[in-house]
Amino acid sequence: VIQGITGNVGRFSARDMKEYGTAVVGGISTIKRDSTVEGIPVFPDVRTACAETSADASVIYVTAATAVDHVIEAVEAGIKLVVYPGDGLPVRDAIEMRAAAKANGAVLIGPNTPGLISPGKAKAGFMPSFCYMPGQLGVISRSGSLSYEACFRLTSAGLGQTTVIGIGGDPIKGVSPAEALELLHADPETRAIVFLGEIGGNDEYTVASYASRPDAKPVAALIVGREAPRGKKMGHAAALIGSHADTHPAKMKALMTAGVRATGIVTELVAAVRAALNTLS
Repeated sequence: VIQGITGNVGRFSARDMKEYGTAVVGGISTIKRDSTVEGIPVFPDVRTACAETSADASVIYVTAATAVDHVIEAVEAGIKLVVYPGDGLPVRDAIEMRAAAKANGAVLIGPNTPGLISPGKAKAGFMPSFCYMPGQLGVISRSGSLSYEACFRLTSAGLGQTTVIGIGGDPIKGVSPAEALELLHADPETRAIVFLGEIGGNDEYTVASYASRPDAKPVAALIVGREAPRGKKMGHAAALIGSHADTHPAKMKALMTAGVRATGIVTELVAAVRAALNTLS
């Protein structure tokens, strides 16, 4: 289902996801009582939609001010996968969202994410479909636009993807890097993992820790922000250098020491991924 389906973004996403093959079975609107949007029935609340459609996933297009209420409504109605793309969400609200999802046995993707896609199968979000193709790479990204660019380059080189997860660029994430890594590690179709990271935070150190495991799948990484000035607010809330550990050189060193094929230049990503794949027996 799509919460906020009657808005411009909701309508676009409904049509886009349907065309890609996602089973969009309902929309939610507490304000407008349109009977359908893009041929999809509109319901007054998530519980009613779930009862009538057996939906188990939701993409939520609402403002940050009401996002927590909508996420809680979704998970309490039985939704097991929630995608909230919005940015500008207060940290406290993000913590409450994540806690509500965990308490109800649900998975939250976001905030500040384009969603996730399993190429050739379905997508829950608004990423441009042509950038992706089915393959053997699991991709985790802190950045939406970077994931489009990186995956388009991989696709153009014949390197397809199993699932691409946009974990988001905020400090508090519904699905953490560690959780995303474990999901892809457990996926038998995923043979190697690509991490698209940046300065700030400790996500990249989590990736390095995973890559150091004896049972780890091969990992390649693209880390951006090499030229970002210290102390300047960047596009993502978590992309802020507060200490040496947050810097580009420190993260690159940690990743490469752990055996990750890491680069800071997008044009070198394909070669890094091929190098990682070459380690497979």
